[in-house]
Amino acid sequence: MNLYNAAWAVPLLFLIGGLGSLGVETHRRAGQLCVFFSALAFIAAAFLLGVRLTHASQPAFDSLLTFFAMTPPEGATFATQFQAQIGVHVDALSVSFAAALSFATLIVQWYAVNTMRTEQGFRRFFCASSVLGFATTGFVLSPNLFDSLMLWTIGSASLFVLLTLSWQHAESTRHALRAYVVIAAGDIALTLGVVFTWIKFGIFSSLLTAPSGQSIADPFSFKVISQGVYAILRHTVAGSGPRALLVLGIVFVVAACVRAAQFPFSLWLSDTAASSAIPVIALAAATVAPLGAYLVARVYPVLAQSPRILPALALVGGITAILAAVSGIAQRRLSRIAVSAATAELGLALAALGMGGYSTGLFIAFTSIFTSTLLILVAGNLIHVYKTDDIAEMGGAWPKLRSTTIAFAVWALLAGGLALSSYYPIAAALSGADPAGGTFSGRERVVMVIVTIVAALLIAVLAGRVFTTVITGAITRRRGFQHDRIADVGRLLRRPIGLLMVASVLAVLVGLPGLQPFALGSRRIAGLTFLRFVVYGKHPQAISIDGIALLIALLALVGGFAAAWLWYGPARRTATLAAAAAFRPLRVAEEGFYVGRLTDLASRPLLAIAGRIASFDDEVTAPIAASVGESADLAATGLGALRNARLARYLAGGILVIGVLALLSVLAATGHLWVHLT
Repeated sequence: MNLYNAAWAVPLLFLIGGLGSLGVETHRRAGQLCVFFSALAFIAAAFLLGVRLTHASQPAFDSLLTFFAMTPPEGATFATQFQAQIGVHVDALSVSFAAALSFATLIVQWYAVNTMRTEQGFRRFFCASSVLGFATTGFVLSPNLFDSLMLWTIGSASLFVLLTLSWQHAESTRHALRAYVVIAAGDIALTLGVVFTWIKFGIFSSLLTAPSGQSIADPFSFKVISQGVYAILRHTVAGSGPRALLVLGIVFVVAACVRAAQFPFSLWLSDTAASSAIPVIALAAATVAPLGAYLVARVYPVLAQSPRILPALALVGGITAILAAVSGIAQRRLSRIAVSAATAELGLALAALGMGGYSTGLFIAFTSIFTSTLLILVAGNLIHVYKTDDIAEMGGAWPKLRSTTIAFAVWALLAGGLALSSYYPIAAALSGADPAGGTFSGRERVVMVIVTIVAALLIAVLAGRVFTTVITGAITRRRGFQHDRIADVGRLLRRPIGLLMVASVLAVLVGLPGLQPFALGSRRIAGLTFLRFVVYGKHPQAISIDGIALLIALLALVGGFAAAWLWYGPARRTATLAAAAAFRPLRVAEEGFYVGRLTDLASRPLLAIAGRIASFDDEVTAPIAASVGESADLAATGLGALRNARLARYLAGGILVIGVLALLSVLAATGHLWVHLT
């Protein structure tokens, strides 16, 4: 038995835990059951990662089950054969993200067991979060687009359940519905991509040799899609060309940008922060949003060969990083700042992917799973201690909250640039290496270098600002708050954050650039890092240390923290906050650049149409249905008046005669009647 079959256990253990929590008697036992199965899922994912690390040269492993099959004779114009499959695909990329996502889900559930005991929907949170873990880990282990779409939509539904834990509150419900509408737009885009893939690659896949154990080649398989892309470039796929690749690339990029909360689709993550508990925010930002970058990686052959798609993706990611950083700097709510930082980091990941940095962009998305979870859970502890979400009412955390402060400092340094999230996009923009061969144009490289440098500087300012505001100065005094009695959170809340802090540092260390194979005595060590483990194609990119990019990233880190200290240090904090409140552009940034308001305005015509349809239903459709029902009642009343014992006997006799005549007719027609007339 192949060890890689253990990949089935990773998502299924999450599902078993979620469903099992519904049958447990107490809420707390339900939460503990989910944590237990999440821990088993993480152990299975870590085992797979260890096996893959020690057998990195082996080909990818697939285990498939046929979900649905339709195999009529294949047409010449449109694809008619359809074989949808579900299963697992084990390679370096899938096991890396499966381990990271299962670890983050486990930590968040462990944290929630002790923080959500008094929250509404405690059991529903653990059930939905486990199903979400099933969807996210299943998505990264998915072998094809059809399976990916199923798990993508299950993840959206699970996230909506988490967003509506406080459904009794009208404002929370409004934010949840608006967030789900945005997420559903990404679901629709991915659905269109899957349908378009079948239309364009269905006939092509039927001409390929079917893999072992399959009747036809799966048109949704990532391998078949890659082969189909190069077949289109050689003009061997009927009715397809560069324009088809462009359309396919656009729908995939839209789906990825929606899920990764890129501007203007970042609204769904902002609404999550505005209406949800800290564990829900952590799951949304750290386990759901990074799937957008993962989708880009899976369909990278399509994007790499589509005209100008990658530079457009890089520009969207870079601009999103800038806008998210500015919005985070302008914010006062710590939860909103946290999701802004997560959005900015994912923007840098897409910027690196768009500029040809396949491994480096995925590394940023990989580390964001750890750093975003760390930041949001630390923010949860700070909100718990200070009894407020407003960072202007915090301060002086270092003397009182040592453990939380250390974890916060680790995040600030990693987000500011030490996690290489600034270095790698700048290095990718400077190199301009196009994965399709050749290089990007000089104008594209110059624009992206400027955008990534500005984004790196602003993210460093954001990290320095929030850290300086919370840690330094005096504890803010306000009515009803005992500022002299604050203390660090208990050990049960410090342990998951301490473990997460160590994991974040280790995740960054495995992505250090420039590590080459080396000899240790008689043994040759592979120098295996993330960039040499997760690669595009069969060979790693020739990634060496870029001195210029490294210098720029370090200068951005130092300059950003220095600017944050000058503006938000204890001496000038009050004056800076007052000036920011009077500066209209910052107020616009604090409102999320009015994306929410514009969305509400744009939805008004649709809501008006929906209201008209509802009125038509109430005034026309409902009366018709009611009249039909009343007619049936009147007819039944009339028949009831005629009903008596004699009528019932006549009716039964008539039915018996009709049955006998029907039987005789069938026997006569088939030649089995024993009396034949000549």
